[in-house]
Amino acid sequence: MLQDNMKNKGLLLSFLIIVTSWSWPLAAQQQPHEIVWAANIAPPFHIVSGPYANQGLCDALVDAFKEALPNTKHKVEYLPQLRIGMLWEQEKNICFPCMIHRSNEQELIAFSNPTHTYPTHGIITRPGLVAELIEKYGNPIDLELLLRDQLYRFGQPVGRLYGKLQPLLDEYVIGTPQHIDVSGDTANTSMMSMILSKRLDFTIDYPMVKRFYEETEGRSLAFIPVTQLVGDIILGAVACTKNAWGDDTVRQINEVIPEVQNNPHFIQAQDFWLESSPR
Repeated sequence: MLQDNMKNKGLLLSFLIIVTSWSWPLAAQQQPHEIVWAANIAPPFHIVSGPYANQGLCDALVDAFKEALPNTKHKVEYLPQLRIGMLWEQEKNICFPCMIHRSNEQELIAFSNPTHTYPTHGIITRPGLVAELIEKYGNPIDLELLLRDQLYRFGQPVGRLYGKLQPLLDEYVIGTPQHIDVSGDTANTSMMSMILSKRLDFTIDYPMVKRFYEETEGRSLAFIPVTQLVGDIILGAVACTKNAWGDDTVRQINEVIPEVQNNPHFIQAQDFWLESSPR
């Protein structure tokens, strides 16, 4: 009897092992793919408060991907830019929705196909300084001449990089008394106010950043293009961690980009924030 019981228990255990080993992969396959969208609070890319809350350009882009990928689990986390870079280095599974597509940054990042285009960076300054800057450095402004003189105070958000303009900033102003880093979720707004109060003289950014400040603060700024970027096209794309998860996520994202580009809400956001820039 004892041996029969042992046999029966052994058969039951074997059956359970077989069923478990067969059902576990099936259960795992049924788990939805998850995208963690690492959003950076920098209006008007992502807007978390005020009259335009959740109406930023990148808010609309993420919403469009949510609609285009309904069987994917989506989670938005607001993180500083430096933190996002650290997570990429640690191969944590995240995607940054509004990255500038750069072919030379493929080591830590898996880029999607382009999603939209931006007008190029330029000088944002106070209206009263425009004539002086143009007289000295032209229109468009020769940024290298402006930076070389070190006569004007330049501000930027902590961790912000400027692509092909970055070497000029590194050479002439970064680390000098004419350079100021501005931190916090309201860095862009703070910088614009500092420019108007003459605590700073200029920053470098997209026209849409100027527009957001004017829309929300009711005060006017000036935008001047720079010679180093004339004729450039800036492509926006989704950037995900460079690993197996990221490659698979980018593949799924690429499949729905045409649908996302035709999303009425995303088109409306581009028309409002990017104005006449091409899509």
